[in-house]
Amino acid sequence: MKFSRHPGIRLKITAAFALVFTLLSVVLNIYSYHKIRRLIIADNNRYLLSQAKSLLDKTEVNPVIIPLPQKNTFLKIFARNYNGSKTLLFQSPGAIQKISLPKRTGVSDTLGFRVAYVSNTSDDNPAELMLAVNAASLQATLRYLLLLLLLSTLISVLISGVISFWLARFFLKPLQQIIHKTNSITAGHLKERVPVKQSNDELQELAETINDMLQRIDQALQQQQNFFASASHELKTPLAVMRAELEVNLRRNETSEQMTNLLNSQMDEINRLQKIVEEFLVISQIKAGRLSLNPDKFDLSDLCLKTGHQLRALATAKNLKTVIRFDEETEDFTIFADKEKMRIVISNLLVNAIKYSTNGSVINCTVGYNAEKQQMVLEVENSIPEESLDTANLTTAFYRKSVLDIGAGVGLWLCREIIEAHGGQLNLHSSNYHFVTSVLLPVKFAV
Repeated sequence: MKFSRHPGIRLKITAAFALVFTLLSVVLNIYSYHKIRRLIIADNNRYLLSQAKSLLDKTEVNPVIIPLPQKNTFLKIFARNYNGSKTLLFQSPGAIQKISLPKRTGVSDTLGFRVAYVSNTSDDNPAELMLAVNAASLQATLRYLLLLLLLSTLISVLISGVISFWLARFFLKPLQQIIHKTNSITAGHLKERVPVKQSNDELQELAETINDMLQRIDQALQQQQNFFASASHELKTPLAVMRAELEVNLRRNETSEQMTNLLNSQMDEINRLQKIVEEFLVISQIKAGRLSLNPDKFDLSDLCLKTGHQLRALATAKNLKTVIRFDEETEDFTIFADKEKMRIVISNLLVNAIKYSTNGSVINCTVGYNAEKQQMVLEVENSIPEESLDTANLTTAFYRKSVLDIGAGVGLWLCREIIEAHGGQLNLHSSNYHFVTSVLLPVKFAV
């Protein structure tokens, strides 16, 4: 199974869900924090005011009675004079000395303290009291609340992310099945279909759409392959008739030398056309996934010699020399394979070498047996104008480096398909202005 380097849809769904959840959680938790903060501060204010009023009730101006403050609390007690001025009756030691008297009663924050200021409106006991406590405890409580909300947000996001990632896997499992099944469908297996689950959602619609597309592609390919095969079959009959008529005319003694040369030239072209038609038939079988092999025992070296002899005129036209060598240590060149298909392979490899070799060079064809791999080896080597060729796409059907290149781009692809159908292997190598094609064939393959 192939994995993309880009983020998968599961990860994208999880990330989007986590982002939305995080934003909502942060907004709601900030809102909740401010609400709870106001409630805590209001409750603390009520507590401080109640403490201050309780101490004020115990305070007397005449005679002066000062209540004892609780631990970690600080007091300032004033007596209100008739002229509006205030007389300090008591002051706790410490930082409260720096705290000025608030302008109005209530609770305020200053210098790191919470200050509650209350006054007695009775003229019999005109006392005013300022109670101060350290604000660190309240601030620590608020910080703990904020940290708790932030941690709960983080934990909630992580848990929801994991759950959403798992749920995404569960909900996208049918999509993975569609992808896996689609990857297994090839040109030769277009009859297969993607399984459709009646889920009444987009996944069902996607599976049905893919199946409809496969059906349309299958029908179009079937029409092309049927036309290809039919046209190839139809061409065989007129070519055979033309060949027979040419052979009859060539046997006549009264035929002039000029006419004989013309007829021989036409015979060569008909032979070439017949080979092309045979290759077209094989191509149509491969494309339809119905390549049939008729294996039999034959001498591979003899087939190489005959094929090389048939292409001698083509090589001579480019001033090329074809040298066929046989491994001296190989005693028997007999293999069990489809002779006609192997003739197509040898012919294509030699034609390919003749077509792209530099003029006046030598094409070396070597046949031997690899005892280590127990395979027959056929190697064709020719010189090329370039220092090296990129062999990555040369066995791809209908591949041509440029639209100006000659040929249809099926020769090496056809060779590879035939060789692999025999259980063999086709290797291409190019370096130092040479191009080498190696064919590894089992002596006998399983039918």
